Amino acid sequence: MGFIRRLLVVLVVIVIAVVLGLGYLGFVPGVSKLLGSDKPRDLGVTYTDTDLKSILSKNGVQRVVLESAPDVKSSFVLKGSQTIDNVFTDKELTARLGQESDWLFNPFTNVQVKIGENGVIEASGIVRVDRLKGYAEATGVSPGVVEAISKGMDKYKIPRVSFPAYVRGSLSIENNRVNINLSELSIGKIPVPKGLYSQAKSPFENFVYERLTSGGYGSLYVKSLSFANGKMSFSGDIPKVITTAKTVLSGQD
Repeated sequence: MGFIRRLLVVLVVIVIAVVLGLGYLGFVPGVSKLLGSDKPRDLGVTYTDTDLKSILSKNGVQRVVLESAPDVKSSFVLKGSQTIDNVFTDKELTARLGQESDWLFNPFTNVQVKIGENGVIEASGIVRVDRLKGYAEATGVSPGVVEAISKGMDKYKIPRVSFPAYVRGSLSIENNRVNINLSELSIGKIPVPKGLYSQAKSPFENFVYERLTSGGYGSLYVKSLSFANGKMSFSGDIPKVITTAKTVLSGQD
C-alpha cells in the first residue's frame, strides 16, 4: 500500500533530521559495505504471486507507468477517489512494497513488513537517500523543507546513496491523526538512541497529519488504520489511479 511507504519515508526523514542536528550521522561512501551493513534486516517474510495479486485486487488502484514525464511534479500524479475497508496480511504488504517501483523517485526498495499477533510492526528495507528530495518535491512537500533536507545532507556530507533501515513499534491512525510508539530504530547498523524517540514522536505525528490533509497525496483519507493478529486493517479513501514515470526530462537536480 502506497500510504505505508509514505509513512515510512516521513519517519526516516524526521529521524535523519534529528540525528543530523546532533551531528550523529557521518556516512562515508564504501564504509557500509566494509561493515556489512549494506543489506536490510531479513524479517523472514516471503510472498508469492498470489499475495501480490490479492493486494492489487483488494486496493483496486489502477497503476499507469509512463516512460518519461516533463518534470518532477508530473512524475507522480494521483487521480480520483474510492473508499475501501479491508484487511491485509503482512505477506500482501511485503509483496506490494518489496518490489522496485517503476517510479524514478521511489525511496524504498527491498522492503519487508512483519506484523506480530500483538499488533507490533517491524519493517526493514533500503532507503534511497538520493531519491528523497525528488520524492518530497513530487508529493508536494514545501520548497523550504525540500531545500533544508538538501542543505543538511550537503552540510554533513551525507552521500546520496543507499542504506538499510529497520523500525519496530506500534502504529495506529484515526481520522488522519497518527499515534506511533517506537521500540527500536536503526539506520544501517547504527541504532538510533532511544532518548530521541520521544523527541521525534510529536514532530512525526504532526508532520504526517499535515501531509495527509494537505492534498499532496491526492484523495487519501485514513479513517482508521490498525494492526492486530498479524494483519493490517484499513478503512478510508484512496486514489483510483496512480500515474508514475520512470524518468523525467527536467528538474532532477
